[in-house]
Parts: sequence; C-alpha cells; structure tokens
Amino acid sequence: MQLVVFAVVLILPSFLSGEFSASHTVVSNECEYYIVEGGDSACRAKSSYYARYDLKACSVICNNGERPPLPKEVCSNDEVQECTSEVKRQLRNWVSNMWKRST
Repeated sequence: MQLVVFAVVLILPSFLSGEFSASHTVVSNECEYYIVEGGDSACRAKSSYYARYDLKACSVICNNGERPPLPKEVCSNDEVQECTSEVKRQLRNWVSNMWKRST
C-alpha cells in the first residue's frame, strides 16, 4: 500500500501538469536523446511524427514512412558511431539547427 501511495505521489504532479504522455521515448544515453529530439523535429518538418530510429541505416523513421538521415558526421559505413563526445556535439548541433528551422 505504501508503495502505491509513493508511486502516485511521484507521478501525479507530472500527469496533472500535462507532462505525462504515453508517447515518451525512453533513452539510454545522451546521443540517443539527441537522436530522438532531432528525429522528432525532422519528422514534424515532414508533416509526421517520430516513430523510432535505425542505427544500421543511420536515419530516423517517421510514422508516415519517411526516413530523414542523421547527420553524416555521426555515421560511419552507414551506421551510427559510438557515443563519443564528438558524436554528442554533432548531434547536439543537429538538434539545435532543426529547432532553428522550425521557428
């Protein structure tokens, strides 16, 4: 019972403020966060929504089937490179540029 109350206390404020969404994507590292954020912007630019990413094809996949590419600087042999500080920087710049284009 205490665990349920604890969980409700943690989740309820976010839910009530509109921050909770079933479409949130769980990310495991900083690079993945930038891929999801940039992918969301790239898909919105194509009148769609972000669905997932494809590390082997070095692209994101939109709900409408579009596959915007990830920045070429983070790809090697058409696959996403390991999440190094340089790859993080390139992805961060990509996201920043995507946000600038959407405003």
